[in-house]
Amino acid sequence: MHKIQQKIRILSTVVALLGAAVCSVESVSLAASLVTTPARIGFSSKTVGFNAVNARAAGSSEFAEIVFIAADGTLNASVPIAVTSSNSASLKITALSPANALGNYQFSIPANASSGTVTVTASANVGGVAYVRSRDFLITAGVVQAPPPAPVPVALANTVTRAVTPTMNADQSGCATINNYDVGPGQTFAALGELPWSRLKGCDTVRIYPKANGGTYNEMMLISAGTDLAPTAPNKFMRVIGMPDPITGALPIIDGTNATQLETLAGQAPRTLQYHDNGSGHALYKLGLVMVGPQSGYNYNNGPAGYIGIENLEIRNANYLGAFTDAKNNVAAAYSSFASCLYVEAAAHIMIKNNVLHDCGNGLFMNSKNSTVVELSQDVLIEANTFYNNSNPPIAGVTNGYHEHSSYTEARDIIFQYNYFGDVKAGAFGDCLKDRSSGLIVRYNTFASTCGLQLNLMDSTGGQALIWGDAGYAKTEVYGNLFDRTPAIGQATNLILYGGDSGITAQYRQGTLSFYNNTMVVKGDAGHGIYPETFLFNLQLKNAVADVRNNIFQATPVTSGAAGKIAVMAIGPGTVNMTTNWVSPNAAQFWVGHLNGAVINGWNTNLGSSNKPLFVNEAMHDYRPTAGSPLVNAGAPLNGLTSPTAQPGSALPGSISARTQDAVIDIGAFEY
Repeated sequence: MHKIQQKIRILSTVVALLGAAVCSVESVSLAASLVTTPARIGFSSKTVGFNAVNARAAGSSEFAEIVFIAADGTLNASVPIAVTSSNSASLKITALSPANALGNYQFSIPANASSGTVTVTASANVGGVAYVRSRDFLITAGVVQAPPPAPVPVALANTVTRAVTPTMNADQSGCATINNYDVGPGQTFAALGELPWSRLKGCDTVRIYPKANGGTYNEMMLISAGTDLAPTAPNKFMRVIGMPDPITGALPIIDGTNATQLETLAGQAPRTLQYHDNGSGHALYKLGLVMVGPQSGYNYNNGPAGYIGIENLEIRNANYLGAFTDAKNNVAAAYSSFASCLYVEAAAHIMIKNNVLHDCGNGLFMNSKNSTVVELSQDVLIEANTFYNNSNPPIAGVTNGYHEHSSYTEARDIIFQYNYFGDVKAGAFGDCLKDRSSGLIVRYNTFASTCGLQLNLMDSTGGQALIWGDAGYAKTEVYGNLFDRTPAIGQATNLILYGGDSGITAQYRQGTLSFYNNTMVVKGDAGHGIYPETFLFNLQLKNAVADVRNNIFQATPVTSGAAGKIAVMAIGPGTVNMTTNWVSPNAAQFWVGHLNGAVINGWNTNLGSSNKPLFVNEAMHDYRPTAGSPLVNAGAPLNGLTSPTAQPGSALPGSISARTQDAVIDIGAFEY
C-alpha cells in the first residue's frame, strides 16, 4: 500500500454536562485524518462544535476508538496502533477490551490535573511505512466545590390535618346520608352545567352517565367540595364518578373541544369558574378542562379544597388553541399550551382513580403554591389511570416541547400506583411522570412510552420549604414497575433524572432514591458507533444516592445475532449502589465524558452475562419469569424497604395482580 492511500482514524466522543447532555461533532482531514463521529442521541437534540483547541476540563474523561483504515475506507482492527500521551499525569490513556461496546480506549483527565497542553499521538507501521497522527488537548484545572448542604426539615404550623395513613379510597363511611346528583341521558340533570356545583360538599356524589354512541359532555367543571367551608373529614369524601356503561364498559367523556366554561346559575352562591385564584384575577384562565380548587369566596385560611375523589372519567382535548366558550364574557377563547385534562390548583386528601387522560397539554397537573400550607397539595393517590397522547411538540415562540407532560405534580405525600403511561404526542419531548413532591412513592405502574424521561424527579418550586424541608423529601421509593420500551431509531431511552432545575442546588433532591424490583426492557438493535442509547440514573448532586437492587435492565435485540441497545448506568455525580440486578452484557457503568464524579458500587453483584432471563413470552410483553429462569429466588434482601405486594397487570392498561409472597424474592417486577 502507498502511504498516501492509508490513514489512521481516531473516533472520539466529547461531552458537556449542561443539565442535559449534548454531543459534539468535528471532522479534520489531513494526510492521516482524525475524524470524530457525530452523536446520534443525548438528552436533547442540540449539537455544539468542538472548541477549536480541543479544550478539556480536569475531572473529565471519554471513550475513543482508534483503528487503522485502508485506502478503500475499510477498517482493519488487526493493525497494532500505539497511543501515547505526552503527559500521562494530566491525560491518562487506558486500553480497553475490544469487546467493550463503548470503545477501545479511555482518555481520563484527573481531577487534580494542572492546566496545560497534552499531546495524544497515535502511530502504526504497515509494510515498513510509518503512519502518525497527533492531537493537542488544552487542559483546564478544575475547581473543587463543596457539596451543598442537605435541606433542614421545617417545623410547620399546619391548619390542615396531615393524613396518619395515606388516602386509599374515597371514603364515605362517616356519611349518615349520601346525596347523589345524577347527570346524563334520562337523569335528573341533563348537563354538567345544571348542577349546583357551588353547594356541593362532603357526602355528596356526582354520578355522570355516558352518552350513547360515544357522545360527549363539552363542558368544563370546577370541583371544590364546599364554598367558604373547611374541607370535610377523612370519611366524608365528596365524589365525582363516571358510571361505566354496564355492557360496553365505556366511560363518560368530558371533551374540551368547543367546551363551555360554566358560570354561576341563578340562586347559587357566587362562582367564577377558572377565574378564581385567591383574588388574583384570571391566573388560571385557559389552563384546564376539569379543575380542582377553591372557588370564588373560599376562605384560604381553612386550607385547600379537600377530601375529593375523581373516578372513571375520560377527559380529553384541552389542546393549545383549541376553542372553548368564555361564558363570563360570552366570547370565544382558546386553551393555553399548558392546558391540562385535569388541573388541580391545590387539594388535600384527593384520590384520582381509573380515569383516561389524553390529548391535552398536560394529562394531569397538580400544583402547590406560594410556599404556604393553605395552598399545599398533600395526601394524594393517583391510581389506575391511563395517560396517552399528551404533551406538545415544539411550537415556535410558545413551547420547546419539553414543558408539558403526561403527569406533572407537586405535593406532600403522593402515591402513583397501577397507572399506564402510553406514548406522548408525536414530536413531543414531555416526560411520563414529572414530580416535585416529598414522600413520593411510584409502584406497580407500566411505562410504555416515548416520553423524554420516564421519571423526572425535580426540586420543589411552589411548596418550597414545606416540601424540600419535609422529612419525606429525602426518601423516594420506586418499586415494582414495568418499563417497556421500543425506541425509534435514533431515539434515546432515559430512565430517571433526580435533582432539580431551579438553579438553587441546596434545595435539589439529594437523599436516597430506592429503586428496586423493577423490570426494564428496551428492545432494538444497538446502533453504530460508540454512543449509548439507554441512560439509566442521572443523579445531579454528589449527595444523591440510588439504592438499586433486584431490578432487570434487559437490552433485547430485534435482529437475530445482533447486540441490544447500549446502556450506561450512571451519568451524574451521585452514587449508585447496586445489589443483585440483572443487567444485559451490552451495558457499562458510565458514559465516559459524562462522569462528573459519578460512583457505582456493587457492579460485580450483577447477573445477566447470558442475556437470557427467560420471560414467559417477551414477544407478547409478558415479562413474568418462567420455570428455570435465573431470576427466580435470586433477589437480595430488601433491608427494611417495603416489600412489593402487587405487580403490573399483563392484560390491560392499569390492570393489577397480587405478587406471590415466598421466602426469597425474585428479581424484577414479577414473581414466579
